[in-house]
Amino acid sequence: MRFIGGIMARNGLALPRAGGSGAMCALTAALSLCWAAAPAAAQRIAYASFPASQTVTLRGQPVAAGPTIVYAALPLDDQTAPPGAALDDDAVSPEEAARGADALLLSQLSQNYRPHPAIWRIGDRDTTIYLFGTVHVLPPGFAWRDAAIDAIVARAGTLIVEAIDADAVPDFAAAHAGGTPLPPIAARVSPDHSAALRRFTDTLPPEAVGIMDEMPTWIAAIAVGFVRDTQAGELPGPGADDWIEAQFRSRHKPVIAIEDAAKVMRQVSAVPEAEQRRSLDKALDTPTPTRAERRAPTHAWAQGDLGAGSALTRDLATTGGGDALGGALLTQRNRAWVDALVRRLKVPGTALFAAGAGHFIGPDSVLALLRKRGVRVTRVQ
Repeated sequence: MRFIGGIMARNGLALPRAGGSGAMCALTAALSLCWAAAPAAAQRIAYASFPASQTVTLRGQPVAAGPTIVYAALPLDDQTAPPGAALDDDAVSPEEAARGADALLLSQLSQNYRPHPAIWRIGDRDTTIYLFGTVHVLPPGFAWRDAAIDAIVARAGTLIVEAIDADAVPDFAAAHAGGTPLPPIAARVSPDHSAALRRFTDTLPPEAVGIMDEMPTWIAAIAVGFVRDTQAGELPGPGADDWIEAQFRSRHKPVIAIEDAAKVMRQVSAVPEAEQRRSLDKALDTPTPTRAERRAPTHAWAQGDLGAGSALTRDLATTGGGDALGGALLTQRNRAWVDALVRRLKVPGTALFAAGAGHFIGPDSVLALLRKRGVRVTRVQ
């Protein structure tokens, strides 16, 4: 996954998470578009149940009931074969077998390393705050945890996140500044991008195009990359934040937000529409990445590779950055977070701040801004 204006379009790395935050609204919107674009499940056949009390007869003679055979329950997704799927191994062509092998490889993540994502620490005599850059959406089964993050989760008394899921429910109408209805998405791209948009929307059912018409333009820009990846077989799964938050809540430790979700939404929505439309054009211009290119930044994150040559750093530099949308979603928020973290240093105890990894990279990152404020930042992993 890649960035658009500092937010997740593919990698989910700088995406602000939680229900009310700007880009989580974008993620929810993108997911709804993917769900609308997904093929309908094959029709399931309902069979009449056989009453347990009914006597079974064979050639007119009653037959004693035999032992009950217990079958393993299948997940819902496995109960219906895809339309057109071969049901006999003899009917599988070499081409179909190759496609099946590719699908199996796609589900395997080729992690030939032990994860050790980057962790930093700030603090003073009686306060410690660990800083952990996360990925909000990960492929199912992706390994990212290690003993260090487990120990910090166990040690910290408070978790600080970008926003809390219950803060607000994503609302397309609220995401659009001005209150006037937006024109259809086809009217919001520059004329020389109309054909590219049409090629994209032609891959979607009408319901999905209708959802896109309702999206604020900056959210639609994110959805383009997200849907393309989903169509290519990339499956979105729970992110690092989800596991961390679940651990704190299960241990009855407080989880607090560092920002006001509604304020973030207003801040992003205030970006001029012309700037948002440039992001949509840019999303349509983005070349289709290979599978390795899609996953390289996430692997770099899991290995703690944040150097200048890192796939994670290159990805952010290429697609995020200094435009108005990137400033609203990344730079302005980083400055506000640093103010909050400096205030938090006056509160004794140990806390963990978990936020999108894109906020910890670059000259305007949380780390760089903390150092400018005279705060000592130590990388502990």
